[in-house]
This record gives sequence, C-alpha cells and structure tokens, in this order.
Amino acid sequence: MFCYVWQLFLASRVALSYSLRLVSGTLVLDRRTMGAGAPADLAHQVRDALPHLYDFAYLQRHPLAKLLVSPSATFTRIRGQELRRILLDAIEALNPGDRVAMRSPERRAYAILFGLYVEGHSQAEVAHALGIGDRQLRRDRLVAFEALTNILRDRYLLPAASDKLQSWQELLRGETDRLAGRREPLDLHELVDGLLPLLRELANERGMQLSTYVSPELPKPVANRTLARQILIRLASQALTSLPLARLCFECRSRGLAIGIGLVMDCQPEAFPMDGCTTSRGLVLDVAAASPLADSLGGHLTQECITATELKVWLWLPIQEETNVLVVDDNQEIHALFERYVVGYPYRMLHATSAEQALTIARSQKPDIVIVDLMMPERDGWELLQTLRTDSTCALIPTIVCSVLEEPGLALSLGVQGYLKKPVSQADLLRALEAARKQV
Repeated sequence: MFCYVWQLFLASRVALSYSLRLVSGTLVLDRRTMGAGAPADLAHQVRDALPHLYDFAYLQRHPLAKLLVSPSATFTRIRGQELRRILLDAIEALNPGDRVAMRSPERRAYAILFGLYVEGHSQAEVAHALGIGDRQLRRDRLVAFEALTNILRDRYLLPAASDKLQSWQELLRGETDRLAGRREPLDLHELVDGLLPLLRELANERGMQLSTYVSPELPKPVANRTLARQILIRLASQALTSLPLARLCFECRSRGLAIGIGLVMDCQPEAFPMDGCTTSRGLVLDVAAASPLADSLGGHLTQECITATELKVWLWLPIQEETNVLVVDDNQEIHALFERYVVGYPYRMLHATSAEQALTIARSQKPDIVIVDLMMPERDGWELLQTLRTDSTCALIPTIVCSVLEEPGLALSLGVQGYLKKPVSQADLLRALEAARKQV
C-alpha cells in the first residue's frame, strides 16, 4: 500500500513549471517548457543522493551540498539537513495535487520518487501500488530523475537577480515558522512595558511621549512572544522615524475572541492643517512587511485613521487556549509533517511512536485529542483504541484515526470522532482537529 504524500513547505513553494504529457502509456516531459538539459554530472549526483535522504552524514559531504546549499542556510541547520530539504522540495514540485488520482500517469513521476526515496519502498512495492510493471516503472523513473534534475538546475544553478533576496526570504520564513510553533500565553503588561526602554531614546530625540495602557482583566492571547515583540518594534520604529508624532501609546483591549495590541499615535497638529484624514498627508503606516509575521501567529493587522492627527494600528491575536493533540504514529516524518501543518494554529502537538508510550502520555498529560495510526508494530492502533475506550482516565478524550487503511465504519463503531485517510493534507487535518476540538 502506497503511503503518505509529503506536503512540507507546499504553501510557500512555486508551482511546477514543467508540463507533463502521456505518449504510448509513458509519462514524458514536454521539452518546450524545459529548455536545455541539465549537466550530466548533476543528474548523476542527484541519483546518487536520493537513496541517502535520511543519512545526514552522507549528505553533509555530498558534492550536491556544496553545489546547491546557500551559505546563509547553514545558520539554521547543518548542510546535510538543508540538502535534504532542497531535494524534498524539488520532489514536491512534481506533485500535481490531491485532485489527481494516485495511479494516474500525471502523478507517476512524483509517486515514484516519493515512494522509492521519501518512504523507502522497494521498486516492486511502488510498481504494485501504481498498477504498472517493473519495466514501465524503470522508464518512468528515468523521466522523474530528469524532471527533478531540471528543477534543481533552474532553481539553484541558473543565475538570477533575485537569488539573494529569495535566500533571505526563505531564511526569514524558516525562522518565523520555527518561532511561531513555540507559543505561550502572553503577559500583556510585561510585553508592552518592555518595549518602552528600547524605544525611549529614539522617542526622546524627536520630542515624543511614550506610554502604555492595558485594559483591566484582559485574557491572555496565545502567541510567540518574540514574534509579537518584533511586529510591535517594527511598527513603532517606523512610526517614530516616518511620522510627525507628538505621542505614542501602546494600548491593549479585547474584541470578540481576539486581543488587540495597538499603537495609538497622535501627530503634531501643525503637520496636518487641513481637516479630514487622507493618506496623501502621510498619516499612514506601511504594515505590509509586518503582516506575514502577524499571519504566522494566526493574527492580523488593522489600521484606523481616527482624525486628521490620530492614527491607530492594531495587532490582533487569538485568545483561544492551545489544544493539546497526541499523535500516535511510528513514522517520525508524520510527526514533523503535522507540526508544520499546525504552525500558526492553536494546537500543541505531543508525540508517541508506540501504543505503550501513547498510553503513558495520555494518562499523565491528558491530551485534548488523540490521533492514532492503525498500522504500528507490537500493539496496533485497534488495540490502542480499545484500551483508551475502556480506560477511566482516557475514555472521554476525542480520538481521530489516521491510516492508509479504509476502515472508517469499524473505527466509528469504536467511538472515534474522525477518520483521516493517508496521505493527509493540511486542510483535512485542520478540519478534523476543529471538529474534534468542539467536543473537548
């Protein structure tokens, strides 16, 4: 049975620019969109590296690492890890999407590379899963190698004016994603009061007043403190240097299920002699640079021009507490995949690789939701579900089955609240978690 579809970084990666067509039952690439072929040594290096995707020591010293890995990337991960990410991203670029059937020829190049090298299946297993013979698989694998090589060549070896910018953006996105996954309830008084010493000298140079106001008894938003600080510092610094401010106050208030952390700015009246509020007079902040950071926290930015001299910019963060989700699967890649799926959402993932470990965590930490894989060594998921159902400390925990098996009827008869068929997309996981969370 063919397993999981690798979805890492899919939302932030460019779509595949190569068109696919079928000739005499064989998948080929339309060379009208490919351009010249990649160098032979690059193709050989790609084929050599793929069987070692999980051997970081091997990838660390591989020629492809020197060829493809940007020096700036080594600030956040070792060279072998970064090469593995690059190869996985290139494989994912061949994914035509979930709407294309698994056995369709248009999906074959991706399915072959994913099955053989990401999941480590044998050629016979992959051929059987795709419903093709060994000879056809060998032919299609050559096509897949060629496609993968050209993707790597076009992305990393062709000179482009935007290379440095793209590398910086990828580095920033990686850092943002890493931090956004580490969330905690924020002390609003500590957060806004801690900004004043940092900004005071800049404000004093311009004769501006700084202050804070936090409405009493506000609930704590759940977010990453570092990212929240960076957003507010970026906005405040821009306001202090670009607007003719007389006063800036950090204000906190609630609205619905969100907490707003606002920059309330009063400008010098003489700078805006006319009535009304128009951007042509400069009373506006460019929030575009900070918006991606707010998005990563599950929040957003708004801007209000109150009068001709008063402007408010709000960072809205969700109030809802994190939901603890225990993922029980012996495949570590599933744990990493689900962690990425929930970045920016109010879920904290706990992990277990066996039924015994899952029971220990469930009894001691009492997660809000449990996701169970059915096919595990020693005690399988069915046994775990039965045990959870009869355990007095765990019986009321909503459970979701996540498996390659198609047994939703049996699973539902055991009291599970959801059934996810592998491969799992981010949208499917979030829908299942939201449905289960409503029962917590």
